[in-house]
Amino acid sequence: MGEDTYKPLLMGFIDDELTETEAHRVEEHLKGCPACALEVEEFRRLKSATKNMRVVMPSEREWELYWSSVYNRIERRIGWILVSVGAVLLASYGLYYLIHTFLLAGEIPIVVRIGIIALVVGFCTLIVSAIRERMVLSRSDKYERIKR
Repeated sequence: MGEDTYKPLLMGFIDDELTETEAHRVEEHLKGCPACALEVEEFRRLKSATKNMRVVMPSEREWELYWSSVYNRIERRIGWILVSVGAVLLASYGLYYLIHTFLLAGEIPIVVRIGIIALVVGFCTLIVSAIRERMVLSRSDKYERIKR
């Protein structure tokens, strides 16, 4: 039998999981196959090195901080996306309604129409400016996460 037949059995041999017959066959093979004998020695060194290792689980507080941080980031991004989409949709409809109803109506004087346009454009500019400023400041605000 070739080396490929015994390779799958090597870890079981080290862990004493083979039957007596299988273990005897692997021992005989190891006497004549230096590659498999070297692999068994490497497995034994690895098993010895990892024998006393233990998995350290994070504390309950660390898990809470991790999940709240991930959840908060995702939640806030989704919230801002939904608010932005809603604001754009409502603003678009409002602008359409304003143009269609008031500005295209012939009975409204031109001065009033220009005043309404200036008011709407100015208001939109201020809102966009305030949102942009808040977004820039939130990236550099080192006290943002401090509870007051």
